[in-house]
Amino acid sequence: MGGLDDEIRAARARADSFANADQRQAEREQKEAAEVQRLLAEAVERLRPYGSEVLIQVKPALFRGGYTANGQRLREVARQRCWKLVSGSGRRRDGDGELEDDWMESPVLLLEDGTAGRFWLDNDVRPENTDLPAQVKRRLGEAIVSYERSGR
Repeated sequence: MGGLDDEIRAARARADSFANADQRQAEREQKEAAEVQRLLAEAVERLRPYGSEVLIQVKPALFRGGYTANGQRLREVARQRCWKLVSGSGRRRDGDGELEDDWMESPVLLLEDGTAGRFWLDNDVRPENTDLPAQVKRRLGEAIVSYERSGR
């Protein structure tokens, strides 16, 4: 009977090892997210003196709206200053999840509230490698220097 006890102990050890690895990964991701948030908040403060764009968020309106797109009325729900961190283009996904044919500008923006992301929220963005804080720091540094040099 001892043979089964040995296998049970080995299975428990493997399960504990997987659980510990998952916990370490979650802690690492949480630490990275906090570092990225700190970097974004610092970048907003450094960019605040320079000119910016305005991101206007809209949603469908039934009767009155200040904007129209493709024949649909839209009303403003939020407005924030923003700075372009990375220029880029992409294709949006339609309602069925299929990529549309037209390529359009889709920059990565830093919003005044300290959040950052693609202009199109449905655009899939993946880090270039596993060191996300280093990537964010590099992009923020490049954007700050660009705004400083343009004097905007």
